[in-house]
Parts: sequence; structure tokens; C-alpha cells
Amino acid sequence: MKRGRAVRIKRKTIAYAAGVLACGNLALQALGFVYRIILSRYAGAEGLGVYRLVNSAYLVLHAGCLSGVTMACSRLSAVYEARGEHQRVGAVLRLAFSIFLTLCISCAAAVLLFGDEIAAGLLGDARCARAFPFMVLCLLLTGVENIFKALFIGLEQMQYTAYSEVGEQLVRIFSVGWLLRHDQSGDYGVTAMLIFAGMVISEIFSALFLTGLFRRSTRHHPFGGRVDTATVRRFLGIAVPLSAASLIGNAIGSAGAVLLPQRLMAAGMRYDQALAALGVISGMAMPLLLLPSALVSSVCTALLPAVTAAQATGQQTRVRALVGRAVMTVGLIGLPATAVLIPLAPSLCMLFFNQPLTQEYVFLLGAAVAVCYYQMLSNGLLNALGLQKWSVVTGTGAELLQLALLYDWCARPMWGIYGYLLAMLLTGAAAFAVDLCILYRHTGFSLHPLRRFGVPVVCAITLYAWTRWFYTILLYRWGSAPGAAFGALCGAVGIYVLVLRLFGIRLVRYLTRRMESHSKPRLCIW
Repeated sequence: MKRGRAVRIKRKTIAYAAGVLACGNLALQALGFVYRIILSRYAGAEGLGVYRLVNSAYLVLHAGCLSGVTMACSRLSAVYEARGEHQRVGAVLRLAFSIFLTLCISCAAAVLLFGDEIAAGLLGDARCARAFPFMVLCLLLTGVENIFKALFIGLEQMQYTAYSEVGEQLVRIFSVGWLLRHDQSGDYGVTAMLIFAGMVISEIFSALFLTGLFRRSTRHHPFGGRVDTATVRRFLGIAVPLSAASLIGNAIGSAGAVLLPQRLMAAGMRYDQALAALGVISGMAMPLLLLPSALVSSVCTALLPAVTAAQATGQQTRVRALVGRAVMTVGLIGLPATAVLIPLAPSLCMLFFNQPLTQEYVFLLGAAVAVCYYQMLSNGLLNALGLQKWSVVTGTGAELLQLALLYDWCARPMWGIYGYLLAMLLTGAAAFAVDLCILYRHTGFSLHPLRRFGVPVVCAITLYAWTRWFYTILLYRWGSAPGAAFGALCGAVGIYVLVLRLFGIRLVRYLTRRMESHSKPRLCIW
């Protein structure tokens, strides 16, 4: 390529695939961030804490009733459609709805009958019971929506899912915002109830939209097949293990959300303060620092099919090259982006959520988020290589360890909420280290710590120092936090490109090389 010529992003490259995915992810994440701002403005930190408790129960029910069902529906519909067995695709769809409705009705009956006991005994806040009727209704509608999404994914009609997700998020923003704005009760249990009521409205839209698309797109498909024993066995063989793994993971995560306020109270906090701390982490600080996840997840998603294909065809050299490239690429994107947000987060959180944060708090949470990106990648690589059992084992072990550390550290008065952040950081790092060892053992990819991790860390440290220094100067001269943040971000982009060039890396060219390329970036370290 001649000097000065623009880099053209070709098809079948990491950059092309990631760019297409990133556009959709960024749109959804932007809408989701607006949604978080609305929640924080109208619900407040304590209201978000109550909603988080109810949502923890919702996630457990969602995992048990839906996670395995949707994955089985997607996989089997893809297999039968590829074979031209349209009748069996219809059988898979009816089977998915039958299993989901049976599980959903059973769970809904238990929640509605024993709602007060679940709210007070398991969640630790009786106010949560007010949201349970809307929670189970939301679960029912989400199931209809997600099963249709899984079918469309299996039929390779993923544009329909994108349309529904964007529309659903827009409806949710307006419905939840309108309901919370007109709430004058002052009861945070009612606040959580209204949030789920708004979610029900958005799920009604999405379910009706996808049902209409299904009827139109399958007008000429003979989807009236009979459910046979072989289909049931294959379906359950996929759904049961995945549901069990997802249920265990979400149950442990939800236990942490329920346990955190109680352990903070043991450290000397009042209940409203402890609940507000949960709301700040889950509803404000974490979504802000996770903004780069749209780019990171897009790169991961673009790489993983290539890893799976290379593994299936026995191209171990290509597998090793792709695994190494994935580790470095996530580091080059995730670490610098998080490093830029850390010094800006206290001001941005005050601007968007009207919530003060300390720099120490943000630094620990930012480090945990950066580790989360690596863990997201390692889990995806293990799944792509057919090593799902190791992904489940390491993930479950890390969550159990985090729960144990949370129980001990958060109850110490000198640590409090910082104990939770430290536990999140250490357990995430430990899980990634174990995953990396498993990947190294099964693929033999070159670790090259200086290149894979050293370069992203140097970029992150440089950008953190630059952003903190330049933002302080601009804030002093301009007196405007948004303007200073924007100026610091623009400057950080230039510094980022400069640092990469010093290491001999041109990120766009690095990503636009074909996935088959095994070449490594040239490092120039002085």
C-alpha cells in the first residue's frame, strides 16, 4: 500500500465485521445509557437499589425459563432450515413455546402466591413484592419475544431482531420515563413497580412486532410439523445443561446483589445508604464505565466465528494466531478506553446522574471493568473452541469466590463498598488467568506478555495521565465540565494514535488484515 493512501476496509476482515456489529451495539448502548439517565433522575439511588433487588429475582427466573430454550430453538432451527426440513422448524418453535409456557406459569404461580415471603425473606425488602405482578408479566412477554428472536437468528434473519431491539428500547425509554415522571407516591416499591410496568409496555410492542414479522416472513413456509421424540431429545439435550449453567450463574450473581446491602449494614451503614450504594454501582457508575463494551464485544463477536471455523477444520496455526490477535485487540481497545473514562467519570456521573463519586471508587471499578473485558473474551474463546465446561467452571468458581469475599470484606467498617469493588477486581483477574492457562494448554498460542499486555497497559497509563492533566487544565480555563471532557477526549484520541505509532502499530491496518493473516505487529520500544 502506497504512502498517504487511505486504508480501505475490505470484507471478511476483523474491522469490517466488527464495524457492522459495532454500529448496532453502539445504537443500543446509547439508547440504554439514556434509559439509565432517566432512571437515575426519577428513581434516585435508593429507588434503583430496590429495582435492582427485584431485577435480581427476574434474572434468575429468566435464566431458568428462557436461556436454554432460546439457544436450543436457535441451534435446531438453523440445522433443520439448512437441511430444508421446514416442518421440523415449526415443530421446534412449538416445542420451545410449550416448554417455556409450562416453566413460566409454574414460576409465576409460585411468585404470586409467596410474593411477600420471597420479598421479605430472600430479597430482604418487603417493598419488592409490589413489582412482582408486573415482573412475571414481563417475563411472559419477554419469552414470546426471545423465542421469535432465536428463530430468526437460526433462520439467518437477524435484521428483524435488530429492528425489534431498537424499537423496544425507544418505547421503554418513553414509557418508563412518563410513568416515573408522574409518580408522586414517594414509595420506592411503587417506583420499581412502575419501571417493570414500563418494561411490560415495551415488551408488548416487541412481541407484537416480532409476531407480525414471523407471520409475514413464514407465509410461504410449511411450518406445521409434528413434534417427534427425536426433536424433543435433541432440544432437551441442548436446553437442560445451558439452563442449569445459566440458572446457577444468575442465582449466584443475584445472591451477591441481595447480600451486599446486608453486609454494608453490618459495616455500620443505614439501610437506605446501603441500598443507594447498590443502586449507584449497578445503575450509574457501571453503565458509564462499560460504554466501551460495545466496541469490545463487537471485536470479540467478529473473531469468534473464525476461531470456531479454524478449530473445526484442524487449522491449529490459524487458531493460535487468532487467539493471540483477539487478546491483544481487546487490550488495545478496552484498556485505553477505560483509562480515559476513569478521570472523567466523577464529573460525568455528576452531570448525567447527579451523583458524586470519589476518584478511588472510580479507579477500582474501572480496573474491574477492564478485567471484565478480558474475561468476556476468554469465555467467548473457550465456547468457540468447544470448551464450554471450562468456561462454566471458571465463571461459577469466580462468582462463588466473589460472594465469599463480599461477605467478609464488605462487613469491615474500614472497607465497606470498596471491599466489593476489590473482590470484583481480584476474582475477575483470577478467572481470566485460569481461562488463559486453559487456552494456552489447548491451543499453544504465544503469550508474549510484553506485546499482548504490555503495549495496552502502556497505552492505558499514558491516556489516563494525559486525560487527567488536560481535563484539569481545560476545566480551569473554560469552567465547563462538558466542554472540558469533550476537549480531553479529542486530545486523548490523538495521543492514543501517537502511542500506537511509537510501538509500530497502525490499528486500522492491523485490524483490516484478513483473518487468515498470521502476521504480528512490529514493536519499536525505545
